[in-house]
Amino acid sequence: MNKYVQKLKNIFGAGFVLDKGPGSSFAKGAGVEIINTKIVLTGKSEVIIHENVKLDGYDIHINDGYLEIGKFSQLIKGRQALIPIISIQKGKLIIGAYNSIKADLKIRFEGICSIGIYNSINEGTEIRCDQSVIIGDYNLISYECMIYDTNTHCIYPPIIRRERTKADFPTIGIETERPDTKEVIIGNDNWLGKRSVILKGCILGNQVIVGTNAVVSNMQIDKGVVVGNPAFVTSKE
Repeated sequence: MNKYVQKLKNIFGAGFVLDKGPGSSFAKGAGVEIINTKIVLTGKSEVIIHENVKLDGYDIHINDGYLEIGKFSQLIKGRQALIPIISIQKGKLIIGAYNSIKADLKIRFEGICSIGIYNSINEGTEIRCDQSVIIGDYNLISYECMIYDTNTHCIYPPIIRRERTKADFPTIGIETERPDTKEVIIGNDNWLGKRSVILKGCILGNQVIVGTNAVVSNMQIDKGVVVGNPAFVTSKE
């Protein structure tokens, strides 16, 4: 076994792999526990993990990006079969302290995703950030939710999309330019029900409840209960 890999295992625990390119940096505070996790850093990437963070079961790939995880936060694989991922391609992900996260987090095109303190983001949930996703404090985000500030794909004429598909095969759907985006803001003390969808342009204030399977698109909601597809406000209490 490579002595470097063995040393990392002795420090962090079994199953931890750090693949760090020469232009990248990795720093951790005291009491950090990383197990069953792979971190790959390429380009000019930077990772800062503050004290007493726990990473368990994540697959993290960062290219020319920045990741910061606040103290005592836990990013842990849930019960689902798929391994949760953090993918940062020329962007920033800043996670505050005391968060419990089991979700996929994907940042591209110099997007910035900021998550405050004491949030719960459950397994199967996916956050896609190509511009700006801001999540405040003390939010409950349930299972299999979608929070997207982006269309995820550009819309090209068929002839252009076909040519790109043939050139990229067997990978299909690679995007080289940022699709249409609009900032998403989620304030404090909100509750997003299972499989709820928050799409680009949404601003949720404080104490908003989003019902199960609701699809919220380009809406500003200060307070209340939101349900339906398309979503509508049923109560402002």
